Amino acid sequence: MDIIIWNIFRILTFYKILFLKLIWVKIWLFSKSIIWHIPKIRYAKMINIWNNFQIWKYCRMTWNIEIWNNVFINEFSSINAWPSIDSKITIWNYVMFWPWVLLQSSDHAFRKWEIYMQADWWKAKQIIIWNNVWVWARTIVLKWVTIWDNSVIWAWSVVTKDIPSWVVAVWNPAKVIKEII
Repeated sequence: MDIIIWNIFRILTFYKILFLKLIWVKIWLFSKSIIWHIPKIRYAKMINIWNNFQIWKYCRMTWNIEIWNNVFINEFSSINAWPSIDSKITIWNYVMFWPWVLLQSSDHAFRKWEIYMQADWWKAKQIIIWNNVWVWARTIVLKWVTIWDNSVIWAWSVVTKDIPSWVVAVWNPAKVIKEII
């Protein structure tokens, strides 16, 4: 019984702190969202979070992210987007991330003349993760990737291309190894 009371007190206290932090950084957080410990939210001016969202400790989120219903993000995960329209990360319904998942929607130029001569030396594109996707531990999802409905991305994979619906993808770069029937 004491543990239940302590957890309720901890959650209520946390929501007071979170409320102040969310007002400051302009995050839209809707009903039934649970955030365990305050994640590292940097430069968060365009983050929309909808219903039944859970994020665990030591996670990191930046800039242009939209998270819909029933999304679970486990510990040490990082969702990084650049503050441009091209760099948006969208995570739809019933998506679950295991620990240490990295979503990176941008990178930078590698040649010296690209870095110094172009104003937009970063190269940013969207990441879209559709419904009922399960992303296992230590997976990296890079820019320009769409993971379609009902897919599983196995642990330690690096997703560089689109993943179709109803499949299991694994390895580096991620390849479809099995259809889900």
